[in-house]
Amino acid sequence: MKKKTEAPLVPVETLAEAAKLPAWELAALRQAANWAEGKHVTQAEFDAALARLRNRPQGGGTI
Repeated sequence: MKKKTEAPLVPVETLAEAAKLPAWELAALRQAANWAEGKHVTQAEFDAALARLRNRPQGGGTI
């Protein structure tokens, strides 16, 4: 049986820093995705949530 390789979980703050997100956008992402401070996600989850945030209508609620 092959072992499934899973992407590593990384703190959202680390991914935001690497993406050079301003503090306001990280706060908006956390609010929209319902992510608490210290939340760990994969790079793919972070990228998808950030894309949904940036492409939603203003005041669009959670993503």
